[in-house]
Amino acid sequence: MPSSKLSQSPKHRSRSSSNGLATVQRVSDLAATARQPRNSKGRNYAPIPRTSTERLSQPDVYPECFPSEPVPASALPPSEARTVLYFAYGSNLNADVFQGRRQVKPISSMSVSAPSLSLTFSVAGIPYLEPCFANVAPRKLPKPPIPIPNPPKVPPKIPDLPNPPSVRPPRWLSSGEPRAPGSDRVQRNAAGDPVWNSGLIGVVYEVTKEDYAKIIATEGGGAGYQDVLVPCLPLPPTARVPETPPIPELPRPFLAHILYLPLLPDLPDDEDTTRLETSKDGDDDGDEPEKPHPKLPSWLRKLMLPAQRPDPSYAQASARYLGLIADGAREHDLPGDYQEYLEALIPYQITTRRQSIGRVLFNAAWVLPFALLMLLGQTFNDKKTGRAPVWLMAVSNILFNLIWLSYDKIGKVLFGDGERTQEAGETTAGRIQLENNEKASRAAWLPCRRICDEEQSNASIVTSPR
Repeated sequence: MPSSKLSQSPKHRSRSSSNGLATVQRVSDLAATARQPRNSKGRNYAPIPRTSTERLSQPDVYPECFPSEPVPASALPPSEARTVLYFAYGSNLNADVFQGRRQVKPISSMSVSAPSLSLTFSVAGIPYLEPCFANVAPRKLPKPPIPIPNPPKVPPKIPDLPNPPSVRPPRWLSSGEPRAPGSDRVQRNAAGDPVWNSGLIGVVYEVTKEDYAKIIATEGGGAGYQDVLVPCLPLPPTARVPETPPIPELPRPFLAHILYLPLLPDLPDDEDTTRLETSKDGDDDGDEPEKPHPKLPSWLRKLMLPAQRPDPSYAQASARYLGLIADGAREHDLPGDYQEYLEALIPYQITTRRQSIGRVLFNAAWVLPFALLMLLGQTFNDKKTGRAPVWLMAVSNILFNLIWLSYDKIGKVLFGDGERTQEAGETTAGRIQLENNEKASRAAWLPCRRICDEEQSNASIVTSPR
């Protein structure tokens, strides 16, 4: 079976993408659930049974040649199964969004882990309102340690000291409630953001093909997203330990569909494209030269691609969006340490009056185009597959590129940061200057570090016995 790893070049990793139609749908979902407080029960939904072993043994999810990494769904032959296994990791974990707002009725579900993927927030949204949304990224699996025949005896390990306080402590202001107990154990990076290094955790829903087409339609109609099959491992359900517990069985992996938005590289300029075409046309193969096809300029082609941000890890999701994910993880009783990680994520917050003005102006300027896009998607999306026409994808991408272009050129300068929480008294110009100073200091330190490493290696060679 052909397999293509979801690997990305450095250019792919340097920019984050946005799906315009999916962003409109997510903003609509958040607006519908904004008035409902966090942890409120909302509607009463029927309990979802656990996915059966017979379904996980069918050829579409457990083929003979089982891949060890995510592969495109087109790599496998068409499935004859009547249902689809869909991996949810974002707001679709929440019942009010998945079953209530999007009217999807899952047949069964199961908590799973996908070691080959990791959770990111690299899908660009709307500045000042919903800066980013959840996405997945390929994860390099750790290699098992090489066994040592006769390991030396070492003294007992000293217990690790508690983690120091983060540089920027998280503030959860969605409902004013305290953070989950034990969330101080979450690891953090240098910027103070929590880190999760154990693969992707989520829920696999078994849905009908009609409901899966509805999911595709609510996730942008296939604009930018790739339908990928990812190997999953079922997580055991949490239950009380019986008096005579049964012998646990090893988890059997299976494949599930997941929607993945890849990071896009930069397009070549018009001069580079013309030079490349000239070199190809200069080949003398005896054939008559083809007539030149009219091509769009590079700036227009970039506008028709999904909106891209320079740093995919810079933006912070809103408190409402993070609250939907955390509540969904609690509803499905996902592992406790993963719930602590979700609760510790730092949301984007408005901290200045200028940012509040920027949010109002951006909402007022783009509310009518958003409503028009939603109406066009409901009208022209394919009812059977849920996919949007190509022209509608291009229109949505142009709209969101114009939104972020207006933010970069005007909004960020006048109203402040619309992607990441700006501390009180901090200015956008000051933050940019600080980042430039840190980059310059790192660049100046690298040559000195290389010299020190060379001197240490030379000294070790001289002093080593022969």
